[in-house]
Amino acid sequence: MNSRGRRRRRKIYVGPGAVLLLLAVIAVIVVAAVALRGCGAEDPAPAGGDDAAVGDVQPDGGQEEEQEDPENTKPEGVTTSAGVNCTLMDLGEEAIYTGELILVNNSTFFHFPENQELVSVYEEKNDSYYVGGTNVYLAPAAMDALNAMLADFTAQGGSKSVNVVAGHRTEEFQQHLFDQSVERNGLEHAQKYVAQPGGSEHHTGYALDLNIYHSDGTSEEYDGTGEYAWINDNCQNYGLVVRYATDKADITGIGNEPWHFRYVGIPHATQMVKEGLCLEEYIDYLKDFTAQGEHLMIECVSGTYEVWYAEGSAIYVPDSGEYTVSGNNVDGLIVTCKVA
Repeated sequence: MNSRGRRRRRKIYVGPGAVLLLLAVIAVIVVAAVALRGCGAEDPAPAGGDDAAVGDVQPDGGQEEEQEDPENTKPEGVTTSAGVNCTLMDLGEEAIYTGELILVNNSTFFHFPENQELVSVYEEKNDSYYVGGTNVYLAPAAMDALNAMLADFTAQGGSKSVNVVAGHRTEEFQQHLFDQSVERNGLEHAQKYVAQPGGSEHHTGYALDLNIYHSDGTSEEYDGTGEYAWINDNCQNYGLVVRYATDKADITGIGNEPWHFRYVGIPHATQMVKEGLCLEEYIDYLKDFTAQGEHLMIECVSGTYEVWYAEGSAIYVPDSGEYTVSGNNVDGLIVTCKVA
């Protein structure tokens, strides 16, 4: 071969120092490879086999998947057992404190709104009863129920002697009544028969008191007996209930008041009477019928209703039809939907 070919094949001499350097580099590479492999190694499969580990490891470095709570995973729309199409809506916290089913007592105070829709009983009443002045006001739904009930009372033979003596009250007026009762009868009597300011149902506009007015100008306490028993026995058919009974005094905190009526709507008044529940008990009873669980079906004189409850301000609301949404003034909302 020529000299050019020999130059291409000539050997390169490697000294002892270079050999040591090369061995050091190889050692570093081996150590790094072992370390990297250890970092990327998967944890041993849990007991139960490889299938038990499916879904536990994420692509971003072995973080365990956070399991979603089924109770908090709600579809946007649902259809109820009665065939009502509904959409999940958040009505805001204020909705919890408004509506026909709000519970108000000395432990659960009324949330006073900036504006409250009220009507004058004096201006809206029919001629089947009296009203004790021009300054008695009620919520419109309670006003309609009162007119219908007392018109039917007189139509079936009742006398025109019922007198509406109390409706909506301001916080200031309730304070006046409480202080007056304490002065006249003592604190213990006042606490038993008069709600504290903020704890009176009269703040809602859904409560009213009756007495009896005679043609000679005298009046007497309404006790719901005699001819007036018809009112107390049938008030639920108009959406009203006798709010305070003797056997519920330990729950309501108020003694027997057969003259005090509360509007809650026909279906709920019917169910309360059927189950023998005061409003405190009924609010707890409704919590068993959750929006995503079993619903309550109520049959009453005005039709058939489907009822459900949801904690918080988000609830499934019917897309159409006749329904109401009320807060309970405690922790959630109640939908009442007419289905037949």
